[in-house]
Amino acid sequence: MNWILSYYQKICDGSVLVGRWVRLCYEMIVKGLQEKSFFYDQKKADRVIDFAEKYCRHHEGALGGKVIKLEEWQKAFLSILFGIVDEEGNRQFREVLLVIGRKNGKTLLAAIIGAYCAYWDGEYGGRIYMAAPKLQQAGLCYDAFYQIVKTDPKLNERAKKRRTDIYIEKSNTSIAPLAFSEKRADGLNISLGILDEVAAWHGEAGKRFYEVLKSSAGARRQPILLSISTAGYENEGAYDELVKRGTRVLLGDSKETRLLPLIY
Repeated sequence: MNWILSYYQKICDGSVLVGRWVRLCYEMIVKGLQEKSFFYDQKKADRVIDFAEKYCRHHEGALGGKVIKLEEWQKAFLSILFGIVDEEGNRQFREVLLVIGRKNGKTLLAAIIGAYCAYWDGEYGGRIYMAAPKLQQAGLCYDAFYQIVKTDPKLNERAKKRRTDIYIEKSNTSIAPLAFSEKRADGLNISLGILDEVAAWHGEAGKRFYEVLKSSAGARRQPILLSISTAGYENEGAYDELVKRGTRVLLGDSKETRLLPLIY
């Protein structure tokens, strides 16, 4: 099942209602595939969806303890993120902006992506960080990740919870929360950065921290810097900059090819 094309078809026939930017994003993806600007690897897309629906469980609320069933927009998004590849077979998109309303499970989705990259992505020596202005905010996604790990015996037996991080010996991968600190972030070698509520990353400080995290992933083969947020009004900060860059990409006004803006 190609969830990208399925979701796009529903956007086109009106059975799924989305805003302008989401429609333009899927038009950009489909056009890129048709023109072979990038390619679709079905196995890589299926792999992350299978992982989510086999190993990841809800950890709170009425569905607590039950295996996650992804919605179609989530399957399409994961298929783009992990299934769209460049000529060398590496992920096409390295910077990702997901803006979506509250109570749509964005923190849980980010935790699933973190868990997949920690266990099944094949990146030995992965360094995964959940970043936010304050450690308490960064801890929300980190805790969601830990709860996913704890609720599945196969994931849990491979993980070791240390004082400041979670360590998976088999892949030499560590997962940790990270608060604003340019000095601490400067020496990192990030394979996956999950940037929570980036709309609240204030002004120049938020923008500088984003740039430090972005540069710290430069040595990786196919890093992801995933910014997730509800809509915000923080002018001249990281969020404002990402939205400006993202909308230019969607309008065909930019030569960037590694940025994926999904703005619901």
